[in-house]
Amino acid sequence: MVYGALSTHRQTDPAALTIPLQARSVIYETKVVRGFWLNRWFGTVSPEDALDALSQVRGLVADEVLSIPRGRPFPLERFTEAIALAETPARGAKPLFVFDDGRDKDDS
Repeated sequence: MVYGALSTHRQTDPAALTIPLQARSVIYETKVVRGFWLNRWFGTVSPEDALDALSQVRGLVADEVLSIPRGRPFPLERFTEAIALAETPARGAKPLFVFDDGRDKDDS
């Protein structure tokens, strides 16, 4: 399974956009290659079905069947640094904007 091609959105090197695929594996082992774009899928299903799917994924994360890598938090005032990190190849953690909700940390 290959997922997350967003990091290739400005890629111009064809080799970086290639997925190694053995023809023999596809033909003789009857493997299947299928693309999936979440944004397009959202446009084809009802809001209820989309919410149900997202709830199922949330449950898998809560049950630790799936894990989501932690983002690197950035306050909004450091957005240029966050954007620069997002544009860096093989950057590790994705930038994650954090917003001050106006409460003191002791008020939580």
